[in-house]
Amino acid sequence: MMDFTPTSQQISLHGLGFIQVKLGGNQRLHVWHPDLPRRSCYAHSAIHNHRFSFMSHVLVGTQINRRWKVLPAKVGTHDRISHDGARSAKGGRLSYVAERVTVEAYFPGKAQDEIYTAGKSYHMPMLQYHETPNTGIVVTLLQKLDEGDKHASSLITHGQEFDQSFDRFQMSERDMWRIVLEAMRAAA
Repeated sequence: MMDFTPTSQQISLHGLGFIQVKLGGNQRLHVWHPDLPRRSCYAHSAIHNHRFSFMSHVLVGTQINRRWKVLPAKVGTHDRISHDGARSAKGGRLSYVAERVTVEAYFPGKAQDEIYTAGKSYHMPMLQYHETPNTGIVVTLLQKLDEGDKHASSLITHGQEFDQSFDRFQMSERDMWRIVLEAMRAAA
């Protein structure tokens, strides 16, 4: 039987529009590229959190990071999608609506976009909601820090359907490595 667990792959495609390369020491290389596919509901579900805190160092391009406050609400704007189901044959976790929430700017009255150019770093706390609406080629080196036991979640605009069918295996390893190398050449 084939192992479809993306976390066991050195290189894998992510539905948020990047390639992840596992490195040693709890590090990951993330490569955003305009040619990469995203889950079909991306425009409605880019806000997410992580079960770990991390430092991210920008190697190539400009990383946009947008933080959000998320509050439970009976009549909220978004649904929180819990990613704690089993892995599907397409590599993603089976996910479900866990609750209704409202989304607010994390820094009220300030610009929402944090802009990080090559050579800059930023920190994300565990379970802090954010999105990375990058355009063009962006490469970051992510260092996982402390990790919790709560699963990650995404938010989707209420009334939209979360894409359970995104295929993390739709690109060959060779094609993914080609994109990673092209992106890294941009740093030279």
